[in-house]
Amino acid sequence: MLDWNTVRTACTSIADGAYLATTRHDGHPHVAWVGIGFDTSAETMWTATYRSSQKAKNLRHDHRAALHWPERPDQLIFMRAVARLVDDADERQGLWDRTVLPYDQARFYGSADNPELLFVELTPVVVSFHDGDPTQPPRRYIPTT
Repeated sequence: MLDWNTVRTACTSIADGAYLATTRHDGHPHVAWVGIGFDTSAETMWTATYRSSQKAKNLRHDHRAALHWPERPDQLIFMRAVARLVDDADERQGLWDRTVLPYDQARFYGSADNPELLFVELTPVVVSFHDGDPTQPPRRYIPTT
């Protein structure tokens, strides 16, 4: 049985980010590389973006997202998730102070007071692990909550 720690370990061993797929209001797909930080106290992940970015616009329209970690011959990881955009200034400051991202937040956004900064919480719906043997079905992680 897969657990959240297994998911976190597998994903972070491949890269500190993933490709995030969202859907534009007109139905067209949009894919962007994002840094992903894994929450240690909950089964969620964090990323950030600019409020005016295409992915932020897409997630305002449709909170569903898909993620794909870089391919390795021995493992492919895919995730479906639901996004929550953090607009509250106090919550944004708390996330900034916790350093939930795997990179220097100040380098990209300056400070938590930046009006363009938008944290995005990603809650997995299902995670699929393909372990390099195409004859075997993927292992799946489905949160219990």
